[in-house]
Amino acid sequence: MSTILSETIEPLLKRKVFTSEEEAIRELLKTYILQQISALKRDIRRFERKYGMSFQQFGQYLRERSRLLQEEGLSQDERRRLSQAIMREEDDWLDWKAAEELLASWLGLRQEVAG
Repeated sequence: MSTILSETIEPLLKRKVFTSEEEAIRELLKTYILQQISALKRDIRRFERKYGMSFQQFGQYLRERSRLLQEEGLSQDERRRLSQAIMREEDDWLDWKAAEELLASWLGLRQEVAG
């Protein structure tokens, strides 16, 4: 094991927080993974509350909003405002998509670590 890692875990072993380096690493890793999962779930819930829908529904909503830009009858100002709103929503979609994908990855890692 690396010297830095051993030096980091040594105080925990001295205080009998963990019985071995392996246990310390395993438990600290589990805690870190759970923190990442919790943070991503918070991000996803924030998007769900903001838009009042799931990620899949939000994707459909954005497609429908983009179709509105193609419709006749929108003034130049309405088209500009709608376009700006869609761009902001697409930014949220990208962040939401990243959170969904990262959550799936961390959940998979949690399964691997739990073994």
